[in-house]
Amino acid sequence: MKELARLVVPALRWDAAHGFGYLDGLIEDALELGVGGFVLDGAPPRDEAARLAARLHAESVHPILVAAKAERGAGETIEGLTQLPPLGAVSAAALVHGEAGTLPSLEMGAIRRAARITARELRSVGVNWALAPACDLDVPHGFERVGVRGASDDPAVAAAVVSEWVDACHAESTVACAMHFPGIGNARIEGGVPVVARSEFDLRHADIVPFAAAVDAGVASVMIAAAIVPALGARDGVTRSADAISRLLRAELGFDGIAATAPLDDEPGIAPTQEAAHAVGAVAAGCDVVLAPGDLDGTVLALERAALDGVVAPGRARKALDRVARWAGWARPADGAGGTQGSAGAAVSLDDMMWSRQIADRACQWLSGGRPRIGAAVEVLTLGAPMPHVTQTLRALHVELTESNAVMAGMRAPLVVCFAPPAGPGDDVARGALDETRSAARVAIAAGRDVAVIAACHPRAAGGVGSDVPVVCIWEPTRAMQEAGARALFTQR
Repeated sequence: MKELARLVVPALRWDAAHGFGYLDGLIEDALELGVGGFVLDGAPPRDEAARLAARLHAESVHPILVAAKAERGAGETIEGLTQLPPLGAVSAAALVHGEAGTLPSLEMGAIRRAARITARELRSVGVNWALAPACDLDVPHGFERVGVRGASDDPAVAAAVVSEWVDACHAESTVACAMHFPGIGNARIEGGVPVVARSEFDLRHADIVPFAAAVDAGVASVMIAAAIVPALGARDGVTRSADAISRLLRAELGFDGIAATAPLDDEPGIAPTQEAAHAVGAVAAGCDVVLAPGDLDGTVLALERAALDGVVAPGRARKALDRVARWAGWARPADGAGGTQGSAGAAVSLDDMMWSRQIADRACQWLSGGRPRIGAAVEVLTLGAPMPHVTQTLRALHVELTESNAVMAGMRAPLVVCFAPPAGPGDDVARGALDETRSAARVAIAAGRDVAVIAACHPRAAGGVGSDVPVVCIWEPTRAMQEAGARALFTQR
């Protein structure tokens, strides 16, 4: 079956020195093969992304899906588009606390607007497949790749958030992708591979709940985790488990959209030499799309041979092709060529841009203490990764900065400690990093100085700095959250 190339979606990564030009040969080969789409990555400038997407849509012989990671807004992948807080931060900002004794509620308008802004901006540059939202639970001390990406540790809250996000994304004619079935929030790395050692009961009543809600909301695609989940019969990985995909996800949950693998070139447990076998096993088990293989020709050839040998049954291949064709046709840009105008119209409005800034401000949390009394000058101490957008924002507010690597003796100006631990989106931060931050803050406090710690990590980790130190949590060190953290120093919370 020559058309099986349509089940493969290669990645195109922008290179700062060479742009997309170095990929011309790959792009021509992929279009000639008739792939089902492409994944854009590497933070290309907006105009370059739009130009490439327009070319891909125009030169493909059939409608295609052009995908991008979008868990933090379209600006997560494409430079010049709007960055948003991660889903965990948006969800926390959307929580509305009522009177004492009443349960908090969710402001669904905030979730919906975040999704709409993301989808509209993607469409404005010809991207019609949003690789978002993450449906994994953000559990304490859970899998380091989830953390702030998960909407909540409560399955009901996460379900409500992701279903609203999916519905709003689809309302803008952009394909949403619920990730990473059946949920990797509780995974642990064993032998380089994520393993979810949960009982089937726990999986069904917790981890899978947000995915069931996304399916009920009509989600168009689901990304299958490259994890081992023994309780679901997925001892060789969920991606190659017919029990998990065909029986549980499709037959039981009723999902009839595109099931996609996780990007093969981004999974440390999948060696390049294993990609072809992994792709064949995934499609045979029920996946419809193989994302980002490193060897495009080898993957397509392996799928064609598997179809000839009967490893991939004709009916299985036909269903996969039909699903890809259906959703690529549904999301095809109205002008048929991508460009800077999708079927959802222009990019976001000025009002949407201002709201994006406001939701970042709302996501910042003062975990302890209050803001410092900042006057004309401030000392900024950086511990961990640099946070240049904090200092840039303070300078834009006409604050004179003294940057240091240790608390300066004799300084009387307020101290701002920028704390960005070298960790992923999870909440496990090294004790030593927390101790160093707390020690620096206490030295300044003992000297009678105003102090604030801007912690670019999960609130659960930021709380470890100590209740006796003023800490504002900005969740992660993206540009949008750094800028919001600097503004928080001037806003009483």
